[in-house]
Amino acid sequence: MTPRFTILKYAKKTVCLLLVLALALSLVLAAGCKKPSGDPSNATAEPDIEGNWEYVRDASLPDFGTMVSLNPSGHDGDIDKTGRGRVTVEQFIDGDTVHFYNNSKTEVIKARFLAIDTPESTGHQEPWGHPASIYTKTKLRNAEEIILESDTEGVVGLDGNGRYLCWVWYREKGSNVFRNLNIEILADGLAMGKSTSSTRYGSVASEALQSARSNRINMYSGKRDPLFYYGETVELSIKSLVSNKDTYNAYKVRFEGVVTKESGGGIYVEQYDEDTQQSYGVYVYGGYAPLAPKFLVPGYRLSVTGTADDNENFGFQVSGLTFSLINPTADDTKILEKDVEIKPTLITADDLTNNPTLENTFVRLENLKIVDIYTTHSTTDSNGAMTLTCRTPDNKTVTVRTVQLTKDGEIVTEEYFSGKTVNVDGVFVFYNGNPQITLFALSDVQFV
Repeated sequence: MTPRFTILKYAKKTVCLLLVLALALSLVLAAGCKKPSGDPSNATAEPDIEGNWEYVRDASLPDFGTMVSLNPSGHDGDIDKTGRGRVTVEQFIDGDTVHFYNNSKTEVIKARFLAIDTPESTGHQEPWGHPASIYTKTKLRNAEEIILESDTEGVVGLDGNGRYLCWVWYREKGSNVFRNLNIEILADGLAMGKSTSSTRYGSVASEALQSARSNRINMYSGKRDPLFYYGETVELSIKSLVSNKDTYNAYKVRFEGVVTKESGGGIYVEQYDEDTQQSYGVYVYGGYAPLAPKFLVPGYRLSVTGTADDNENFGFQVSGLTFSLINPTADDTKILEKDVEIKPTLITADDLTNNPTLENTFVRLENLKIVDIYTTHSTTDSNGAMTLTCRTPDNKTVTVRTVQLTKDGEIVTEEYFSGKTVNVDGVFVFYNGNPQITLFALSDVQFV
């Protein structure tokens, strides 16, 4: 088995190109990148991305992924109950983390791969993070069957973040052999070891890692990651950033904006543009930095520096922020002003369908008659969240999606909204390509 990966991305050309060729043993992705434009100060900015990542495993090297064997029994169980079970992909996160549905489709398994640590490609960008993420995604997307297995037989292991610690096995279409993905990632030089030798398959996993180092594969090659941006920071407006997503994808960018809402470890930031008389917004992910909550506060005007990432799973966002209270550098997020008054932009239902440039901005819609409500029931933070289907006075349909709302310590239920007419302040987002308003607090609802 000789996997082949060819990634062409962010070429220094003026023509944007996307070419995808998927063969049984090859992956080719191509995307071009234009020279940054939109701000006079950036007229001479040039990308520092080499433009391609091509990897073909040397067929003469050992096939470490098949040097260990999967227990042939217990595949029909649930990994969260028995320590082994068949799964299907729910969401790809990065090179060593994927969310799966368990075999009975009753739980989402947030799986962290055992024995490996791939460079970051979400929240914080690191060299070789994107190739590792692409590698994992390609292997599992082309798999006929996927099995997760815990490190100790019959024992479900969790890490400090509540993720299932797993060995990931996959069977390719047309094959009856299960391959160990964790070990393959090590063998192909896209991860560091993490307590590798002490794990269930530690001996082979350690040999795979040593082989990658000895043969100077990918992150051990001594070469730069061609998909990582090593260039200088591009300073621009939020309008320029979100209007040129393809251009600035993977670039290190800096902009100013006012925080309107906090959500999921990140914030919505917007900036008013005098020329168009409109606000433009972007989602900024704060990551796990301990100082992040002190900076990412609604009503703060910030200088934000991070990496723009048009992520397939999370959409367009800026991540990789750093923070300092004592000795901030040019690349740290800085508080420029506090207690800035936040006023939503009054829009109509027509704006939701006709003006997508309002995405990620704080808006208000008035006189919405709630005609239907759906409540999410799950074991996640979205338990109790509601989808409100609303009608405007001119009979247009508007969707409002709430987070889990509470009042006096109790989760707000459908009865609170049923049959009411409301004014809603929230963030304009797209979900599965459809516009909706995200409601973050009861204080942002006024009953008419």
